[in-house]
Amino acid sequence: MRKKYSLKKPDDFKNVFKKGKRLIEPYFVLYTLKNALPESRLGVSIAKAHFKLATRRNRLRRVARELFRKTIFPSIKGHDFVLTSRAGYSKPDLKEALINIKRLIARTSL
Repeated sequence: MRKKYSLKKPDDFKNVFKKGKRLIEPYFVLYTLKNALPESRLGVSIAKAHFKLATRRNRLRRVARELFRKTIFPSIKGHDFVLTSRAGYSKPDLKEALINIKRLIARTSL
């Protein structure tokens, strides 16, 4: 995914957290906020406490970015998205986590 499609600055994340709409699934929360740009951007924050192995966290990030690139970005322009992991599950399964991400994307209708 290109850099222009990524949220990088902490202020961008804070703005989406503060003003954005929230969609909740068991493993993840998706925040959405309209921006003034011609393209949509994505920020992914997977907590080490929720997914202990770095390989799992990185795989989730890569898969989430790819899913957004294929499904959301062609259809929804001018929005910021932040995907964060949720506490509450001691041993999250990678397959189940990906199903949660897909459900969140399906519920995103702006």
